[in-house]
Order: sequence, then structure tokens, then C-alpha cells
Amino acid sequence: MKKCFTINPFRTDADFLEFDKILATNIFQGIEIFYPYSLPKEAQEKYRQNIEKLHHKYPHIEVVMHLPYGKENDLCNLDRFRETMQILQEGIVYTHQFQTKKLTLHLGYVDEKRERSFYLDHIVPILQQLCDYAQKYEMAVMIENMPGSAELGFSPEEILTIITKTARKNLKFILDTGHAHVSRYENPAYIQLLGPYLCHIHFSDNDQSGDQHKRMGLGNIDFKEVFYELNKIDYQELHCLEIIFHKPEEVLEFAMDMDSYQESKEIKP
Repeated sequence: MKKCFTINPFRTDADFLEFDKILATNIFQGIEIFYPYSLPKEAQEKYRQNIEKLHHKYPHIEVVMHLPYGKENDLCNLDRFRETMQILQEGIVYTHQFQTKKLTLHLGYVDEKRERSFYLDHIVPILQQLCDYAQKYEMAVMIENMPGSAELGFSPEEILTIITKTARKNLKFILDTGHAHVSRYENPAYIQLLGPYLCHIHFSDNDQSGDQHKRMGLGNIDFKEVFYELNKIDYQELHCLEIIFHKPEEVLEFAMDMDSYQESKEIKP
């Protein structure tokens, strides 16, 4: 199993020294970073330098980029989607220096008074443009499943429809286990329908009341079932820990949690 963990732009220099030690263990094969465009210039540069040091020292480590998200970066916002597209493209250029090949994307928020078909028609040409731009840098764009119906990319069927209509080979799917558990669709439904497009996974747990980013085992997600389904499709890409942690060394414990579930992958829950 290829393991990964997230490094947000608010991590300190001391944290990065610990991340260096963690990567030296060879337990992890990837990191997921963020485009820190909203931070002050000095903080942006400090984050870039720290990521660059890790990338230079561990060139075998795969770097995934989580593109900007939230209401201020909403591709479904009819008044702002062009500005959002510009920020996303800047993020693609930013992460090219780390030889990134995969981009995590939230599509945005819908007005539930409108038909969802309106937003499907709206998002397809936008994604075609974004995928074509990413293809210049040999990157794939990955649609992330969302926890609530107020966001586009909610159901497995909706994501499949978007991928099919966009018709770009570099448009893929990233599963977020926490998002799936909060939604009315469980993780196996996404894996079974979108397995051919699945190329990255965010792992975290919750009690289904919200996206809590808990350690695996501290919520009630059936991870044995998740790994059983992943084994059926022979998933070989990164398993990324998107869990809130205070001390960097905690991710080593989280990795052990993942191993314990993965060992039972062939056992039907």
C-alpha cells in the first residue's frame, strides 16, 4: 500500500523538520500539498521553500496538489467562476515545480432552487478548459466527492455523469471517505461505480454527524469494507491520511491504523 499525508500551509519550520524525519522512514510514498495563494507573500515563500527542500531530498515522493476550494473558489458561482479558474490555473503552474501529476478539485456550491442539470451543463465546459490546461503540464484533475447536496459532485452517479460528459482522459476521481460517510451514499457505492477513474483517496473517520477528519477507528466508518472494495478493483494508488494532527509524528501512528485495516482486505465484512 502506498501511503500519503497532507501538509497544510500553516505548518511551521519545526514541523517540516519532523516531516523530513518521517519521510526518511520510507513509510510514506506521497504528500499532498496546497496552493497557499491567500497567505502573505512571506508565508507563501516559506511554505514553497519547505516543500521544495522535501522534494529535493526525497525525489521519489509523489506530490499531489489540493487546489483552492471553498465559497471563495467556487466554479459553480456564476459571478466568480472565471476568477476561480484563474486561481486554479495559477495553482497548476505553482505545483509544476514539484513534478505534480494529480490535482484535487472541489467543484463548488449549487443553488438548490435550480435544477442540478443547470449546474451540470455549466460545469462541463469549465472542466474541459481546466483539464486542457492541466494536460499541458501532464496533470490529471480529480473530482472529489462532497458531503452535502448543496455541493456539486455529491452522488456517485452525478460524478460519473460529469466525467462522461466532460470527455477528457485526464479527468479522474478522488474518494474522500469522510465525505462519503456524511452523505447519503457510503464509500462502497463510490468505489463500485467510479473505480475505473479512482486515482487518489483521502482517509479520515467521523461519526456521520459531520466531516470531522478523525483518526481511523475513532468514528464509525467501516474501513474493512472500504479495503475489501478497493482490493476488488486492485487499487494501487496513494492512500492519503487527511486527519487532523497536532504533532507531525502522529501520522506514523495513523499509518499503522491503515495497515491494520488493509491486512483484512480480502475478508468480506
